[in-house]
Amino acid sequence: MESADERLMADGARAYAAVVPTDAIRAFVTARAGAALAAHDPTARAVDLYLAGACASGDTAAIAELDAGLPALVRPLLARLGLPFSDVDEIVQRVRIALLSPNDAGDVGIARYSGRGDLRAYIRAIAAKLALKRRERERGPPASDDPLELVPDANDSPAMRVLKDRCRGDLRAAFAVALGELEPRERTLLRQHYLDGLGIDALAQLHRAHRATCARWIETARTKILRRVKSHLRDALDLPPAELDSAIVLVQSQLDLSLSRQLAD
Repeated sequence: MESADERLMADGARAYAAVVPTDAIRAFVTARAGAALAAHDPTARAVDLYLAGACASGDTAAIAELDAGLPALVRPLLARLGLPFSDVDEIVQRVRIALLSPNDAGDVGIARYSGRGDLRAYIRAIAAKLALKRRERERGPPASDDPLELVPDANDSPAMRVLKDRCRGDLRAAFAVALGELEPRERTLLRQHYLDGLGIDALAQLHRAHRATCARWIETARTKILRRVKSHLRDALDLPPAELDSAIVLVQSQLDLSLSRQLAD
């Protein structure tokens, strides 16, 4: 009878017929089998793990597959983040380096993919963080009182301090991605509400809609942002469920102020 690990390997090998199964790929997939099997779609995670494991081991066919899809995967995100067109190709190349070039310990970035979430989302999270760093180099660092800086508080527990330190850079990228994915009307409403200070009644009059409708639009946009931030942090940091929930509670507590700052950017 075929084991769970063997099924995962078989799913990956079927998806990437040009990538020959090896012991290195098998070890990579097996080490992360639990996360893949617990996912909503284990087959999709198996395919992702197979490709990631092959790339991590230096398989040329797998790297060619990754290279072929990388621009189309990353460029739309960079456009939503407002990155100048002239910088897009550079960021795409930096994403490739982050995924495939070994660090001082000899590890490549794609080897940190756990199989918990979509590999494409993991790669987009890396791209968002790199793009945001590029933008901040041009515009200057964020203000020290920016809520997304997650400055440690004297009342923080040791675990919360670690969580803040771990999430800081990725949280800013997560917010940028989430805002970029809103519909134009949603971004307009949030700017009018948080930047211009328009209340629900004023928004209802401006948009010729019932006040309950405007309130629902704003709440829907806020919910979308929180959902996207949660997804981004999960994919970027591979946080366990309990830590991820703590991070989202932290984000919720600062959401209004964070939106005011980010929408003004």
